[in-house]
Amino acid sequence: MSGLVPADVAKGIETAWGAWLARSARPQTPHPYAYASAYRNCERRMVYEMVRPEKLPPWPPEVLARFRRGDDRERDLLSDLARIGRDAEPAFTLIGQQERFQLKDRKGRVAISGKVDARIEIAGVRPPLEVKAWSPMMVDRIETFADLFDNPWTRSGAHQLLSYLWGAGEPFGFLLLDRSGIPKLLPVELDHHVDRMEDFLARAERAIDHVEAKTLPPFMEGDAAECKRCAWYGTECNPPLIAAGAVVLTDPELVKRLARRDELEASAKEFDKLDKQIKGELRGIEDGIAGPFVISGKWQKKTSTDLPLDVKKKYTTTDPKGSFRIEIVRLDGPAAPPEEKTA
Repeated sequence: MSGLVPADVAKGIETAWGAWLARSARPQTPHPYAYASAYRNCERRMVYEMVRPEKLPPWPPEVLARFRRGDDRERDLLSDLARIGRDAEPAFTLIGQQERFQLKDRKGRVAISGKVDARIEIAGVRPPLEVKAWSPMMVDRIETFADLFDNPWTRSGAHQLLSYLWGAGEPFGFLLLDRSGIPKLLPVELDHHVDRMEDFLARAERAIDHVEAKTLPPFMEGDAAECKRCAWYGTECNPPLIAAGAVVLTDPELVKRLARRDELEASAKEFDKLDKQIKGELRGIEDGIAGPFVISGKWQKKTSTDLPLDVKKKYTTTDPKGSFRIEIVRLDGPAAPPEEKTA
């Protein structure tokens, strides 16, 4: 016997791996513009990231390992996509990988900068493509591009692709999401999100104004959760967090309905996903039979109005209370399946 303890060997290799990842981390340096991947709800945070990124603590090895895995998956997916393009109908090629772009503000300054993962050259157009290898659990909740704006961890990635479309003058592009099975390719139309892109540019311009004036924007108000997610919170930035008291609802019937809703949520999402997938496959079939199922379809009128972008912008208004989004989270964990419950 060599005297080696297998557990000690495994631990030593893991420690060396972490140290290697830490040494390979790229230092963050100040920059006079916003990165395309750095949309933030808080402009103060944008300024911090531009002028003093080196103040942030280094990423732990576990996070660096996830970054590295994401980079590896991006390369793999782009390589696969290049091969797939030869046999696709219509055929396409990947071009312009890691192509740098810059967006300027109204004062002629570079406001947003980034790199496009690739472009798809197909049928005479060259739409940008962005690849993301996010958590599989996160990707499973994404059905459309608009879903990205509902999650604070994916919102910046959505603005990143919009920046590419804006800078290239392209009306549409694609977001390629890694997941188990075939990756998900989401189409993205800039025309539907012009207001979001204008907001990003305006935020970047105001942040640059503060950088040049050596000042900081006011603290963000009304979103304590956003502050608590921020890496600057509690170190460089200490906002006075004030939150309104929660309304306590004591109706037992409401609590029962909420509990039942929680039980049904997973199956409802599965139904919606399957329903959308199946109806997409059956589009155009007016009469059909599949096993014991009879399929009937009917074309209906659809009226749309295509307006020039400048006209649409002129008559677009934003109501800060135009919609009301509710998020319900069970505090004591997810509901147990019926067979696991006890009396």
